[in-house]
Amino acid sequence: MLLGSISVYALVSTVQAADLILDPTPVAAQGDAMLPAVSGVNGKWEFEPGYADGGGQIRGAGSLTVPLGDRFGLQGDIMGSWNSATGLAYGGALHAFSRDPSSYLLGITAGVVVVPGASIGAVGAEGELYLDRISLEGWAGVAGLNYVDPAMTDKLGGFAIGDLAYYPTDDWRLTLGGSYVLGDLSIHGGTEYMFHNLGTPLSFTADARLHNTGNYSLTVGLKGYFGGDDSKSLINRQRQDDPRNRGLDLFNGAGNQLYATPDATTVVDTEAACIADQTDTPSWYWESEIETCFPKAT
Repeated sequence: MLLGSISVYALVSTVQAADLILDPTPVAAQGDAMLPAVSGVNGKWEFEPGYADGGGQIRGAGSLTVPLGDRFGLQGDIMGSWNSATGLAYGGALHAFSRDPSSYLLGITAGVVVVPGASIGAVGAEGELYLDRISLEGWAGVAGLNYVDPAMTDKLGGFAIGDLAYYPTDDWRLTLGGSYVLGDLSIHGGTEYMFHNLGTPLSFTADARLHNTGNYSLTVGLKGYFGGDDSKSLINRQRQDDPRNRGLDLFNGAGNQLYATPDATTVVDTEAACIADQTDTPSWYWESEIETCFPKAT
């Protein structure tokens, strides 16, 4: 699994040195000329209901990708999630990359996710390596987690997200991957299958993820693609058009540390109850933004 830019670059160099190219079957009409980094302005939307962090969840996301000449591309991602147990989350990412659709993608990506009481940002190298029907995909760098509550300790450190994808057919993708985000480890497996007889390119998706904390998530959903040739296969869409939505990947990898609270937290229902509880030392204060009662520092 690729979890760093050095590994991606080394593998890309190896492939180029050996003159390995993608099997022409899944890539339409390459000819002798190199395809552009992005085939044209295109995008995708994602809708994934499911279960995560102890509650029912509805997730939505979108991406828009534009070519910058023949060798470069730019993509913007947005995402939003509502969970009955943890509330609303939203965020996005920005990719700047160079790509040869027959062999590799290499670029820089930054992302951010905001939840009630915390936000996480990440920036690092992103890479993909294409080996016939196998894709190796990675994003790694530095992440920072900031809490609204002053009693919580912010985090700064490394992150790495990697996936191994295999396409049994041009329109069917199987994925096995893992992530490390500021101490949270997780693994996941997923699938995507594209249908071409519905009037627009539409895929069925499913994913299951398990964290080292014991938290897990299960989602099923739909993904729609727009722009370019509607008859284009799934493997070509994902190698010639838009990279992964890294806003979603950062949210999934961060896990429930986004919702952590201090060990000494005493939670009461109302601000009045918090103010009334002055029998202990230290006394309490009410954090209205997250409606929680905390002990004052001594």
